[in-house]
Amino acid sequence: MATLRARQKEDRRKRIVSSAKTLFREKGYEKTTIENIAEAAGVSGVTVHNYYGTKAGVLLALVVENDAALIARLDETLPSEDVDLIELVIGFAHTVMDHAIKNLDKEIWRQVIAAVTTEAGTRLSEAYSRLDQQLAYALIKKIEAAQAKGSIPEKVDPVHLGKALFHLQNARFIQFISSDAMSRKEIETRLRNDMTALFSVCIG
Repeated sequence: MATLRARQKEDRRKRIVSSAKTLFREKGYEKTTIENIAEAAGVSGVTVHNYYGTKAGVLLALVVENDAALIARLDETLPSEDVDLIELVIGFAHTVMDHAIKNLDKEIWRQVIAAVTTEAGTRLSEAYSRLDQQLAYALIKKIEAAQAKGSIPEKVDPVHLGKALFHLQNARFIQFISSDAMSRKEIETRLRNDMTALFSVCIG
Protein backbone atom coordinates (compact mmCIF):
# COMPACT_ATOMS: atom_id res chain seq x y z
CA MET A 1 0.00 0.00 0.00
CA ALA A 2 1.31 3.43 -0.93
CA THR A 3 2.33 5.68 1.93
CA LEU A 4 0.60 9.02 2.52
CA ARG A 5 3.70 10.80 1.26
CA ALA A 6 3.73 8.75 -1.94
CA ARG A 7 0.03 9.40 -2.53
CA GLN A 8 0.53 13.13 -1.99
CA LYS A 9 3.44 13.13 -4.44
CA GLU A 10 1.38 11.32 -7.06
CA ASP A 11 -1.51 13.74 -6.51
CA ARG A 12 0.83 16.70 -7.09
CA ARG A 13 2.10 15.09 -10.31
CA LYS A 14 -1.44 14.59 -11.58
CA ARG A 15 -2.40 18.17 -10.73
CA ILE A 16 0.65 19.55 -12.49
CA VAL A 17 0.05 17.53 -15.67
CA SER A 18 -3.69 18.26 -15.70
CA SER A 19 -3.11 21.99 -15.15
CA ALA A 20 -0.47 22.08 -17.87
CA LYS A 21 -2.81 20.40 -20.35
CA THR A 22 -5.52 22.99 -19.68
CA LEU A 23 -3.12 25.93 -19.91
CA PHE A 24 -1.40 24.66 -23.06
CA ARG A 25 -4.78 24.40 -24.78
CA GLU A 26 -6.07 27.75 -23.51
CA LYS A 27 -2.95 29.94 -23.69
CA GLY A 28 -0.72 27.99 -26.04
CA TYR A 29 2.57 26.34 -25.18
CA GLU A 30 4.79 29.38 -25.73
CA LYS A 31 2.69 31.70 -23.54
CA THR A 32 2.42 29.22 -20.68
CA THR A 33 5.12 29.43 -18.01
CA ILE A 34 6.26 27.08 -15.28
CA GLU A 35 4.87 29.65 -12.83
CA ASN A 36 1.45 29.54 -14.54
CA ILE A 37 1.39 25.75 -14.25
CA ALA A 38 2.51 25.82 -10.63
CA GLU A 39 -0.14 28.39 -9.66
CA ALA A 40 -2.92 26.43 -11.40
CA ALA A 41 -1.79 23.18 -9.76
CA GLY A 42 -1.48 24.75 -6.30
CA VAL A 43 2.23 23.99 -5.95
CA SER A 44 5.45 25.99 -6.14
CA GLY A 45 7.48 26.55 -9.26
CA VAL A 46 10.32 24.70 -7.55
CA THR A 47 8.09 21.64 -7.17
CA VAL A 48 7.26 21.64 -10.89
CA HIS A 49 10.96 22.00 -11.69
CA ASN A 50 11.93 19.20 -9.29
CA TYR A 51 9.38 16.81 -10.80
CA TYR A 52 9.82 17.60 -14.49
CA GLY A 53 12.88 19.80 -14.93
CA THR A 54 11.53 22.06 -17.66
CA LYS A 55 8.27 23.05 -19.35
CA ALA A 56 9.21 20.63 -22.15
CA GLY A 57 9.54 17.94 -19.51
CA VAL A 58 6.00 18.65 -18.30
CA LEU A 59 4.78 18.42 -21.89
CA LEU A 60 6.42 15.02 -22.41
CA ALA A 61 4.93 13.77 -19.14
CA LEU A 62 1.52 14.85 -20.39
CA VAL A 63 1.96 12.90 -23.63
CA VAL A 64 3.21 9.80 -21.82
CA GLU A 65 0.17 9.85 -19.55
CA ASN A 66 -2.30 10.35 -22.40
CA ASP A 67 -0.75 7.70 -24.63
CA ALA A 68 -1.12 4.96 -22.03
CA ALA A 69 -4.84 5.15 -22.81
CA LEU A 70 -4.07 5.08 -26.56
CA ILE A 71 -2.29 1.74 -26.27
CA ALA A 72 -5.33 0.18 -24.59
CA ARG A 73 -7.60 1.67 -27.25
CA LEU A 74 -5.49 0.26 -30.09
CA ASP A 75 -5.52 -3.19 -28.56
CA GLU A 76 -9.32 -3.11 -28.32
CA THR A 77 -10.17 -1.58 -31.70
CA LEU A 78 -7.68 -3.08 -34.18
CA PRO A 79 -8.73 -6.36 -35.81
CA SER A 80 -6.67 -9.54 -35.40
CA GLU A 81 -8.61 -11.85 -37.73
CA ASP A 82 -8.83 -11.74 -41.53
CA VAL A 83 -6.36 -8.87 -41.43
CA ASP A 84 -5.62 -6.81 -44.51
CA LEU A 85 -2.27 -5.22 -43.68
CA ILE A 86 -3.05 -1.97 -45.44
CA GLU A 87 -6.38 -1.58 -43.64
CA LEU A 88 -4.73 -2.55 -40.34
CA VAL A 89 -2.15 0.24 -40.62
CA ILE A 90 -4.75 2.75 -41.85
CA GLY A 91 -6.90 1.88 -38.82
CA PHE A 92 -3.85 2.22 -36.56
CA ALA A 93 -2.96 5.64 -38.01
CA HIS A 94 -6.58 6.82 -37.83
CA THR A 95 -6.81 5.93 -34.13
CA VAL A 96 -3.46 7.58 -33.35
CA MET A 97 -4.39 10.83 -35.12
CA ASP A 98 -7.86 10.89 -33.58
CA HIS A 99 -6.46 10.38 -30.07
CA ALA A 100 -3.70 12.96 -30.61
CA ILE A 101 -6.02 15.76 -31.74
CA LYS A 102 -8.61 15.07 -29.06
CA ASN A 103 -5.94 15.62 -26.41
CA LEU A 104 -3.67 18.33 -27.85
CA ASP A 105 -3.80 20.57 -30.90
CA LYS A 106 -1.28 20.46 -33.74
CA GLU A 107 0.70 23.45 -32.52
CA ILE A 108 1.36 21.71 -29.21
CA TRP A 109 2.22 18.43 -30.94
CA ARG A 110 4.89 20.30 -32.88
CA GLN A 111 6.31 21.34 -29.51
CA VAL A 112 6.19 17.70 -28.40
CA ILE A 113 8.38 16.64 -31.34
CA ALA A 114 10.79 19.48 -30.56
CA ALA A 115 10.84 18.49 -26.88
CA VAL A 116 11.81 14.92 -27.73
CA THR A 117 14.98 16.38 -29.28
CA THR A 118 15.75 19.06 -26.68
CA GLU A 119 15.11 16.65 -23.79
CA ALA A 120 17.07 13.78 -25.37
CA GLY A 121 18.67 11.52 -22.79
CA THR A 122 16.41 12.60 -19.94
CA ARG A 123 14.14 10.24 -18.01
CA LEU A 124 11.04 11.69 -19.68
CA SER A 125 12.48 11.48 -23.19
CA GLU A 126 13.35 7.84 -22.55
CA ALA A 127 9.80 7.26 -21.30
CA TYR A 128 8.48 8.76 -24.55
CA SER A 129 10.75 6.41 -26.55
CA ARG A 130 9.49 3.41 -24.57
CA LEU A 131 5.96 4.54 -25.34
CA ASP A 132 6.78 4.57 -29.06
CA GLN A 133 8.02 1.00 -28.70
CA GLN A 134 4.79 -0.01 -26.98
CA LEU A 135 2.77 1.56 -29.77
CA ALA A 136 4.81 -0.38 -32.32
CA TYR A 137 4.18 -3.61 -30.40
CA ALA A 138 0.44 -2.94 -30.43
CA LEU A 139 0.72 -3.23 -34.21
CA ILE A 140 3.13 -6.18 -34.02
CA LYS A 141 0.70 -8.15 -31.81
CA LYS A 142 -2.03 -7.86 -34.42
CA ILE A 143 0.37 -8.99 -37.15
CA GLU A 144 1.47 -11.97 -35.03
CA ALA A 145 -2.17 -12.93 -34.41
CA ALA A 146 -2.93 -12.71 -38.13
CA GLN A 147 0.12 -14.80 -38.93
CA ALA A 148 -0.97 -17.47 -36.43
CA LYS A 149 -4.29 -17.71 -38.31
CA GLY A 150 -2.55 -18.03 -41.66
CA SER A 151 -3.37 -14.56 -43.00
CA ILE A 152 0.31 -13.62 -43.25
CA PRO A 153 3.04 -16.00 -44.56
CA GLU A 154 5.22 -17.71 -41.95
CA LYS A 155 8.40 -16.44 -43.63
CA VAL A 156 7.49 -12.86 -42.65
CA ASP A 157 9.12 -11.59 -39.46
CA PRO A 158 6.20 -9.87 -37.64
CA VAL A 159 8.48 -7.76 -35.45
CA HIS A 160 10.47 -6.31 -38.34
CA LEU A 161 7.34 -5.82 -40.43
CA GLY A 162 5.42 -4.20 -37.56
CA LYS A 163 8.25 -1.80 -36.73
CA ALA A 164 8.71 -0.85 -40.40
CA LEU A 165 4.99 -0.12 -40.80
CA PHE A 166 4.92 1.78 -37.50
CA HIS A 167 7.80 4.03 -38.60
CA LEU A 168 6.08 4.64 -41.93
CA GLN A 169 2.84 5.77 -40.30
CA ASN A 170 4.84 7.77 -37.73
CA ALA A 171 6.48 9.73 -40.56
CA ARG A 172 3.02 10.50 -41.93
CA PHE A 173 1.85 11.48 -38.42
CA ILE A 174 4.64 14.06 -38.22
CA GLN A 175 3.55 15.36 -41.63
CA PHE A 176 -0.02 15.56 -40.29
CA ILE A 177 0.91 17.70 -37.29
CA SER A 178 3.36 19.82 -39.26
CA SER A 179 0.57 21.44 -41.27
CA ASP A 180 -2.64 22.91 -39.88
CA ALA A 181 -4.22 22.41 -43.31
CA MET A 182 -3.42 18.68 -43.52
CA SER A 183 -6.45 16.49 -42.82
CA ARG A 184 -6.54 12.97 -41.42
CA LYS A 185 -8.24 11.77 -44.60
CA GLU A 186 -5.42 13.14 -46.74
CA ILE A 187 -2.79 11.47 -44.54
CA GLU A 188 -4.67 8.17 -44.68
CA THR A 189 -4.78 8.40 -48.49
CA ARG A 190 -1.05 9.08 -48.67
CA LEU A 191 -0.31 6.24 -46.26
CA ARG A 192 -2.48 3.88 -48.29
CA ASN A 193 -0.58 4.89 -51.44
CA ASP A 194 2.75 4.34 -49.64
CA MET A 195 1.86 0.80 -48.65
CA THR A 196 0.20 -0.10 -51.96
CA ALA A 197 3.39 0.91 -53.78
CA LEU A 198 5.65 -0.96 -51.37
CA PHE A 199 3.59 -4.14 -51.35
CA SER A 200 3.26 -4.15 -55.14
CA VAL A 201 7.06 -4.15 -55.40
CA CYS A 202 7.36 -6.98 -52.88
CA ILE A 203 4.70 -9.08 -54.60
CA GLY A 204 6.12 -8.32 -58.01
